[in-house]
Amino acid sequence: MFREIQKSISDSVIQMLADQIEMLSLQAFFDVQKTQIIGQNGSRFTFAGLKTNITSIKSMTGIDVVWVEEGENVSKESWDILIPTIREDGSQIIVSFNPKNILDDTYQRFVIHPPERCKSVLVNWQDNPYFPKELMEDMEQMRERDYELYRHVYEGEPVADSDLAIIKPVWIEYAVDAHLKLGFTAKGMKKVGFDVADEGADSNANAFVHGSVVLDIEVWKNGDVIDSANRTNQSAVKFKADLIIFDSIGVGAGVKAHFKRLPKSLQVEGFNAGGAVAYPEREYIKGKKNQDMFSNIKAQSWWALRDRFYKTYRAVKYGDVYPDDELISLSSKIKELEYLKAELSRPRVDYDNNGRVKVESKKDMKKRGIPSPNMADALVMCYAPTKPKSLLDL
Repeated sequence: MFREIQKSISDSVIQMLADQIEMLSLQAFFDVQKTQIIGQNGSRFTFAGLKTNITSIKSMTGIDVVWVEEGENVSKESWDILIPTIREDGSQIIVSFNPKNILDDTYQRFVIHPPERCKSVLVNWQDNPYFPKELMEDMEQMRERDYELYRHVYEGEPVADSDLAIIKPVWIEYAVDAHLKLGFTAKGMKKVGFDVADEGADSNANAFVHGSVVLDIEVWKNGDVIDSANRTNQSAVKFKADLIIFDSIGVGAGVKAHFKRLPKSLQVEGFNAGGAVAYPEREYIKGKKNQDMFSNIKAQSWWALRDRFYKTYRAVKYGDVYPDDELISLSSKIKELEYLKAELSRPRVDYDNNGRVKVESKKDMKKRGIPSPNMADALVMCYAPTKPKSLLDL
C-alpha cells in the first residue's frame, strides 16, 4: 500500500484494513501487526511513502498487487519508478483518488491519456448505498454555497484553487458557447496568439480568435523555434488572420528574427510579458490608474481576459448587458477545451512590493506541480490591451 507521503504508519490505511478484517470476522486468517498485515496463505500487506522510499521501492520484488491511496498527490517521478517495478505476471496497480487538478500527472496518466490496459471508473456518492442523510444535507448546502467545492468533493471533478485563481473556474464554464447563448457572432479582427515553448518538456501553442469568440487552440512539442514559427505562420494564413501576436522574449527572440524574414502577408506583433503597462495614465477603476493597479503588461493582460470572463458569466447567468467586445466565448468545438479551461483557472494572483497585481510566476506554479499554461498564455496575448505596432518596431 503506497501513498506519495507517509511520515508514519498512522498515515497509512492499515487501521482501515484492520477494521474491515474485524468487521468481516477474518481475525483468524490475518495477523494485524504494528507495521504490516500477514495472511496465513503467505500474503503480506506492507505500507510505505513513495517520495521518501523511492530508491528502496525500485529493488522490491514479488509484489502482485499495489494499492496507491490518495493518488492525486503522486508525482510523475514516483510513477515513472513505481510502474516498471511492478512486473510480476498478472500484477496490477489500483489507484484511488479524488482529482484536484486536471493537469496533475495522475489524472493525465490514468484518466485523460490512459494506457491500453487501464480501466478508469468514476465512483461518486450516488454509488454509495450507505450515503448518510447528514452528508446529503451538507452536499446540498455546499452546492448552493460553493459550487466549485461541491464539484470537487461530491462529484469528483478536478477544480482550481478558486479563491486564489485569477479567472474563476465557474466563469470559464459559463463562457463555453456564450456567443450562442447570448446571440452575438464572431466579428472583428482575426488574431493568432503564439506562445513559444521554453526549454525541456514545454509545448508551443496557438490560439485562434475572431473578435470575442475563441475558435480553436493548437498545441505541439515537435520542432525547433523556426519550425514552430513557420507552422504558426501557415496556420495563420489558413485562418485568414489579420494579426499574429507572439511571445517576444527569451526563446521568442528567435521567432522575431524569423518572422522578419517571412513575406509580409499579415501583421505580426511581439508581446513582452515583463514590459510596461499599456495606457498607464488611464483609469482601470475609479481612483486607480493602470500603472497603480498592474505591475506589468502580463498582469494587465490576464486581468483584461479576467474581466471578459466575469462579464460573460454575469451576462449568461444573470442577464447583465455588456457590449459584445467586452465578452468572450469559448467554442465547444475546441479539441483541447478541457485542458484550456484548466490552464486558464490555474495561475494565481500575486502582488509586487508596491501592492500592484502580478501573475504567479511559472517557477512558483512548477513548485505546485502545475506545468506552464501555454494555451492560456497564447489566448491572453490575443486580448492584451497593447498599442498596435509593427514588427520593425520590436
